[in-house]
Amino acid sequence: MNYTPSEQQRLAEANINAAFDYLEELMDRPEKISSIPDGAIVIPSTGDKWVDEQNGVIAQYWSEREQRPIHRTEYQFLH
Repeated sequence: MNYTPSEQQRLAEANINAAFDYLEELMDRPEKISSIPDGAIVIPSTGDKWVDEQNGVIAQYWSEREQRPIHRTEYQFLH
């Protein structure tokens, strides 16, 4: 997984924004936390198809490497 600096920036910005939005949602609806499997690699939807696809590839790699489940969120990025 080799990304150009602009691709790295795109991934970082989209993922940071999506992660904070998802954490905010979990604070508003803490019952959703129990739906996340223990030790899971959580992939929040960013609203950017390319970033979401890359996140899937990265998560699959780490899931196989570390034998951890993947949890994709249903949350849609608002920004």
